[in-house]
Amino acid sequence: MFISKKALLILFILILSLVLAAHYNNSPGVIISRVFKDNPAYSGVLKYRVYFLGFIPMGEAKLSPPEIEEYQGQKVYHLHGVADSFAIYSKFYRAHAEIDSYLDLKKLNPVLFKQRLVVSGKTDIYKEALYDQDNGIMTMSGVKRQIFPDTQDPLSSIFHIRHMDFKHIRDFEIGINSNQKNYIMKCSASLNSLIINKIRRDTVLLQALISRRDKNPYHKSSMKMVLLEGQENIPVLVKVFASGILIYARLVDIK
Repeated sequence: MFISKKALLILFILILSLVLAAHYNNSPGVIISRVFKDNPAYSGVLKYRVYFLGFIPMGEAKLSPPEIEEYQGQKVYHLHGVADSFAIYSKFYRAHAEIDSYLDLKKLNPVLFKQRLVVSGKTDIYKEALYDQDNGIMTMSGVKRQIFPDTQDPLSSIFHIRHMDFKHIRDFEIGINSNQKNYIMKCSASLNSLIINKIRRDTVLLQALISRRDKNPYHKSSMKMVLLEGQENIPVLVKVFASGILIYARLVDIK
């Protein structure tokens, strides 16, 4: 099949434009200048736009600030996250996900984790994990599994990262289990400063490798996260590589 030089040039320009747009839109400095230009407040619902490969828009996700509630007679932090695919894809594909985590106020460990996934054309998935942190037990669908001390779920892991003092923390590990197997997330943090609109912004580059504790070589993923330092660290850009798929989540608003 013959492709003309003009068609190749147009294709090259299109690809180059997409790459440059992705680089610009996924620049931490650009994200911070957009979101915090007219919104200096840090607290509120964090709204993210999710991209496949950094430039193909897939949907939006929201993280709500923790709320104090009562669960089985004790006060807990309730964390909530939700994600939806864009309506433009609704004729072909529609996805909705919700996750909830409930943390005890003293040790900030999860006592309950819930996740719900709705995908068009498939059976809805609902999972619930109960944690007995004192006895090292997690229960799912009546099945008990052994967990390590201070085991977290994905949402509580983000909560802990957001409340770390990275001026004194560089390398750390977080144990995770919200399904069946115990995972370990090994993290390394480095500090950086950006001058944005004549204002100095301190940021953290967090790099993490996630793997099974049983050292299974086929269950590994990686994550890079840029956080804006403050009373609460704000993730402004998250890159996740898992199962051969690269996903970006870019902060677009705080309300």
